[in-house]
Amino acid sequence: MEVKVVAGDITKVKVDAAIVNLFEGIEQPGGATGAVDRALDGIISKLIADGEIKGKLNEVTLIHTMGKLESERVLVVGLGKQEKFNYDSIRTVISAACRSLKKLGAKRVATIVHGAGAGGLEVEKAVQALTEGAIIGLYTFRKHVTKEPESGDIDEL
Repeated sequence: MEVKVVAGDITKVKVDAAIVNLFEGIEQPGGATGAVDRALDGIISKLIADGEIKGKLNEVTLIHTMGKLESERVLVVGLGKQEKFNYDSIRTVISAACRSLKKLGAKRVATIVHGAGAGGLEVEKAVQALTEGAIIGLYTFRKHVTKEPESGDIDEL
């Protein structure tokens, strides 16, 4: 998997899936998640109001963009409680997200830096944790397995 760091607008990145996040208990998404919500005509806010998205740690919700964004899909991952959020949380969240997207056959994935905004974590350490978590989440030991995997790998993050 090739990892690139790019500064830009997550709503304008042409990928198979874009990963955004939400802390538990948040009723109105802000930041990048808010921008994606606005581009999708408030669907994330509606799913929060309906109780489908709660923001619990490692919760994943897939949303098809139907051409409203450059990405084909958006995956909203739960960050858990904001006061308990740390670098290990980033690792587990991105691992869960990457495993979900791998099963769907996503090859190119974009994400925001979880924890660098409202989470208050250092950007450089958050990026490192994010990269480590993606690698850990996508790792499969295949030395003794002869059957072909059911899904391919994510090629670009």
